[in-house]
Amino acid sequence: MGVSVITDLDDSRLDAYRDIRSRNWTYVSQRFIAEGPLLTERLLASNYETESVLLDQKYSAQYLPTLPESVEVLLLNHEQIELILGFDFHRGVLACGVRPKQLFLPADFGAPPLPNETLVAAIGVQDPENLGSILRCCAGFGIRRVIIGPGTADPLARRVLRVSMGTALRLQLLQSKNIVDDLAWLSESFAITSYATSLRDDSLPLESAERRGPVLILVGNERYGLPEEVLRAAEHCVRIDMDMGTDSLNVSMASGIVMHYFCRIA
Repeated sequence: MGVSVITDLDDSRLDAYRDIRSRNWTYVSQRFIAEGPLLTERLLASNYETESVLLDQKYSAQYLPTLPESVEVLLLNHEQIELILGFDFHRGVLACGVRPKQLFLPADFGAPPLPNETLVAAIGVQDPENLGSILRCCAGFGIRRVIIGPGTADPLARRVLRVSMGTALRLQLLQSKNIVDDLAWLSESFAITSYATSLRDDSLPLESAERRGPVLILVGNERYGLPEEVLRAAEHCVRIDMDMGTDSLNVSMASGIVMHYFCRIA
């Protein structure tokens, strides 16, 4: 294990960690940040490469024995970490992961889906916390393939990873440049039935939806929902009926309910 005590805050090995609240340099540099002990542990256990671990010196006795020999450890005191990150950080450890080559539809879809497989596509889900919750639900219900459509937050962003509890690192994240064309390809190639979540009057009540093979659930923007062209391209639209004058649920909560439904029906 390479352990370096950092004294020069201009050290280039710290660049990925600088001002992580206020900029997305990590995306430009093809890096991402796992924040705190749990996410660091899950990054190290994943198939993603870990470039380095940033460790508060006062936690070194606690964490150093748990880190693999292959990882580079950067040791700083607490005040230095606060200066680098741009905020007061109390969890003691962060890690920098390396982004793999992005996967795109249709080329990187992989093996044909199983008859009972459920997939999810997030389109225009801009809020990182909502996307993190959706990805955590996907992992919890065994949904491995997730399509990231246009206008959606970075699935490896710091806040997304934090809310997903690192489960985003276990998923196959597929980028879609043209979701309408990709929907047609998925239907023609694998007979995947697409269900768009929508509050439209002509949507099916969720409990009346059926599964006849693999299913793709489409979820949209927190405020505006799915684009009209996506609703037209989907085979069905489904809704969760509300009561007590409630117009709708938060997109991540609604997504979890729809996922649970389709993952539990034969």
